[in-house]
Amino acid sequence: MDPALDRTIARLTGALRWHRAIGGGGWGAVGALGGMLVAAGLARITPLWRQTALLLASIWVVGGGILLGTLLGYAWPAPLSRRLRLFDRRLRLADRLTTAWELAQGRIHAPAIIARLQQEETLAAVRAVAPQAAFPLRLPRAVGILALVFSVGLASALFLPNPQEEALARREMQQQATEAAIAQLAAAQERLADNAPLSEAQREAALKALEEALATLHDRRSTPEEQLAALSAAERQLAALRSPEAAAQIQRLAEASPLSSAEIAQPLVEALQAGDTAAAAEYLRSLIDPANKQPLTPEEMLALADTFTQIADGLQTNDPALAKQFQDSAQEIYNGDLASAREAVQQAAETLAETAQANAPNQTLAQTQASLQEAQERLGDAQRESTGQGAPESAATQPGAPEGQGKPGTGAQNEQPGAAESAGNNTDGIASSEHHEDAGSSAPYGSAETPRLSGQGGEITLPRQQTLGQPQTTLGAPGDTRVPYEDVYAAYAEAAKADLARNAYPPALRAYLRAYFSGLEP
Repeated sequence: MDPALDRTIARLTGALRWHRAIGGGGWGAVGALGGMLVAAGLARITPLWRQTALLLASIWVVGGGILLGTLLGYAWPAPLSRRLRLFDRRLRLADRLTTAWELAQGRIHAPAIIARLQQEETLAAVRAVAPQAAFPLRLPRAVGILALVFSVGLASALFLPNPQEEALARREMQQQATEAAIAQLAAAQERLADNAPLSEAQREAALKALEEALATLHDRRSTPEEQLAALSAAERQLAALRSPEAAAQIQRLAEASPLSSAEIAQPLVEALQAGDTAAAAEYLRSLIDPANKQPLTPEEMLALADTFTQIADGLQTNDPALAKQFQDSAQEIYNGDLASAREAVQQAAETLAETAQANAPNQTLAQTQASLQEAQERLGDAQRESTGQGAPESAATQPGAPEGQGKPGTGAQNEQPGAAESAGNNTDGIASSEHHEDAGSSAPYGSAETPRLSGQGGEITLPRQQTLGQPQTTLGAPGDTRVPYEDVYAAYAEAAKADLARNAYPPALRAYLRAYFSGLEP
């Protein structure tokens, strides 16, 4: 082919490619805008995507549509013969370019002089016209109209309030609650896998219960009701693994602890009342530790013996064997010398340590149950939010509620499978959960109580505090020590939250404690 003819065809082909690239980009934008308009319309009918997500997706999709359409328009292949016919038609060359190419290719036979003259005449005709007029670098009119219509519709769908946003927010809340429950159960699995107090059978059974609950949580087709049922079933299985005998012994020790005792025995009594026999044993060991620079006086040893006797008297009916051990320790202190007395205290410490060791599996299982209960609460709260029910009103505050209904540990709320056992074995962390400041009322504090608690300069009077193993002291006259209420609320609320995370409680009691501290929040 003649170089001049070849250059002419290449120049016209370049103009055609850019013309098609502009049109392709425009149609790509129209297609993307149309697709996003359909998606935005569907999102207003059913909860699919948030408007912010659609807006971001629209930017990327429209930009991608423009880029893809431009590239396809520029690089879309077309045979040379078809292009030549297009050039002839658009430039009104009356098939001159096609004929010149066919003569150059030998498809048409003609004398050389005629072929040369025809080519020269074709090149002159092509130079006389502007390719930009036939292949303008602008969008087609239809593209502009459709793009404008789709843009207005899409902007309206994206920026006008979407009635499905609330449903999407509730769904996201449910998903977040499910993910939090999965993380909580996975952490509980890790703790159980390396937990020494549990027997192999207990560990396998507990891990299987958690695995079944996790399988339901991971199943995207499971409903919130099925997830709650799976968590409840796992909690019942864990409750069945706990040892009632060990828990009952902790409870009997807490009930047998004297209400008041000598100062040297007060930390021991408080640890027993809290169900922490391990701390009680550690305190007794610290009293007779040879490294102790202040050994016990005979009077302090006798005070401990009196405490042991009181504990033995409280255990006599329900646990004679344990009562005899404490009675023997007390008798050794009464009858023996200082060395015998120290051995008696050591023996009492060993007895409490053995009790704590026997109850250690219960504590581990109670902590896992607490994780399940907390996960249930989160899922339940999310489900109530998603259905628009809100938080359930406490039965104790409802008008006309039967006496005792809704109180922690009583009523129909604790008749769920596993709940009664959890209530009966509530000695793994805290033996008594009654609320002493307002023991006469089971109704949680509400917003009406905040002014009362924040009155008097926003301060409350705290009882004297003591540290386990240290003598109790009182600074100043009773009632003189005051701290701002806001300074102590966070510590108390955090302690209650930590205890709920460690121990299993009846659902009504857990809800009551949360409502109580929520009402006290400054």
